Amino acid sequence: MVAFLFYYPDKMIATNAKLVLTTFDQYRRFAYTADMRKKDEKKAEQIIASVTELILEVGLSGVTIAKIAQAADLYPSTIYIYFKDKEDLLRQVFRQQRRQLQQYLGEKLALVSAPNQQVQIYMRALFQFAQDQPRQLATLNQFLSSPLLDQLAIPTAEQNLIFPELKTVLQQGQAAGAFRPVPVTLAIALINSDVLQYAQAVQQHLVDPVVTPLDQLLALTATWLLPPKN
Repeated sequence: MVAFLFYYPDKMIATNAKLVLTTFDQYRRFAYTADMRKKDEKKAEQIIASVTELILEVGLSGVTIAKIAQAADLYPSTIYIYFKDKEDLLRQVFRQQRRQLQQYLGEKLALVSAPNQQVQIYMRALFQFAQDQPRQLATLNQFLSSPLLDQLAIPTAEQNLIFPELKTVLQQGQAAGAFRPVPVTLAIALINSDVLQYAQAVQQHLVDPVVTPLDQLLALTATWLLPPKN
């Protein structure tokens, strides 16, 4: 029988060859697993980030596993460790990008309680996101304007930027008489379109935000969203 002596910071362990693996696993299992989990999450995020950049370079329809692997500096087989196939990867990219935008806007909406103020802060937050994260927003737009979205098994309710947080604000505001009875989905679509077009015009230097500030767009929205004053 061959004996082995292991040293750990808190004790000495003597064992034989048959118990080496068991003893090592007993003392290292959790640390090893935690370390591997961190590496896995980091690798998955690396792949998703590479896909985001690739979509902007070659378009959604031009994305392939080979191109993703090259962009992420990985073997193609590594991609399949984290994602079932290309469709699964693209689906997760879209959902992550959409979820991050939803979370950001939801956090800003929670800062105020009056419906009118919430709509205004939503518009300001959406504009700020467009300024701070233009590539992420451009990626989302690629998905939303592509017929491939249906092939990714994305529920119809998620194939847009209409989030329940703002729907609730508008519905409660209409119930309280703070807003006109405009169809909620249409109202959100108009608000999103106006803000994103304004943000794009600012980015392209077609509009000077000093001369034509966002406040003017907020005031214009109020003309059709708020009820007339008596």
